[in-house]
Amino acid sequence: MTRRDQFNFILHIILPAIESEGLTIKTQRDGEITLSAHGSIAEDFVKNLRQHCIEELQRHSSSSAYGA
Repeated sequence: MTRRDQFNFILHIILPAIESEGLTIKTQRDGEITLSAHGSIAEDFVKNLRQHCIEELQRHSSSSAYGA
């Protein structure tokens, strides 16, 4: 999967799933935490990650394969 594919996967699959189902973060040692889909933490996370992915996709699409 290319980097562009990864950003598109996050934008179109992962973020909508988080918006509808929430987000669970697990660690190997310290347990897990589940964030509600409608809580401000998950909403801010989605908003920031969406913006980051969009900016990365725009940055990569505007760069030429020839360096011009």
